[in-house]
Amino acid sequence: MSKTLAIFDPQFITRQGIQRLADEAQLFEATHVIESEKSLIQTLRKTQPTFLVIDYISSENVNIDTFRAVKKEFPSLKTLVISDDNDKVRIQTIIKAGIKGFLTKSCSKKEILEAVDTIRDGGKFFCNKVVDIITTDEDFTYSELSEREMEIVKLISKGKSSANIASTLNISVHTVNSHRKNILKKLRLKSPTELIIYAAERGWVGLT
Repeated sequence: MSKTLAIFDPQFITRQGIQRLADEAQLFEATHVIESEKSLIQTLRKTQPTFLVIDYISSENVNIDTFRAVKKEFPSLKTLVISDDNDKVRIQTIIKAGIKGFLTKSCSKKEILEAVDTIRDGGKFFCNKVVDIITTDEDFTYSELSEREMEIVKLISKGKSSANIASTLNISVHTVNSHRKNILKKLRLKSPTELIIYAAERGWVGLT
């Protein structure tokens, strides 16, 4: 199979820069540039690349579910994220989806080439900034919510009242309200609306 690269980044300048770097370094035999999330999976099916460089957050965010769908359908596709995301939970979610590398857009040419080489050889590569973000203890993460709290987050996202949640989970309304208060405190949020947005951004729940 020929070594082919697919690039998805909604930002024109970024995707052109990555393509030029790959061409100059002769990293791949062919390069396919994908301009929209709508055509992402379709183009991957058609071109069957061996390597994917992707940004999932920019002025035109890629849904986390779309990212997961890519990794599910193309499990052997070696994937490098190059993004300016600095959200610990979201980065952890993306890493758990099966990516092999994560760089920021401030990384040097040398780091990008090193990351590509490492991932192509079967390794993993995360730049220092990303490592610092995901290892900090300043933020609460998904794992710090209990299983019951996550159940309640998902029910809240569906518009369920405390009474409805209590009935569904067979617990008291008082217990539900206590969980709701603790969830907001843990995540440093102020309202159910903020909680729903926060959970959706991290792929915990859908808004459909």
